[in-house]
Amino acid sequence: MNLIINGVIIAAILALAGYQIVRAVQRSKKGKCAACDYDCEAKKMMEQAKKQAM
Repeated sequence: MNLIINGVIIAAILALAGYQIVRAVQRSKKGKCAACDYDCEAKKMMEQAKKQAM
């Protein structure tokens, strides 16, 4: 029984890790970083530079 439970846990961890890797690769192909969902300093600086360029 423990073997089945451990297998399910390992499968869930590997599935989540695979999902995160695929998502990061897709975003990097679009030219975005993994933190684009958040309001990070790099994003604020980029938006400020775009505003000043206009």
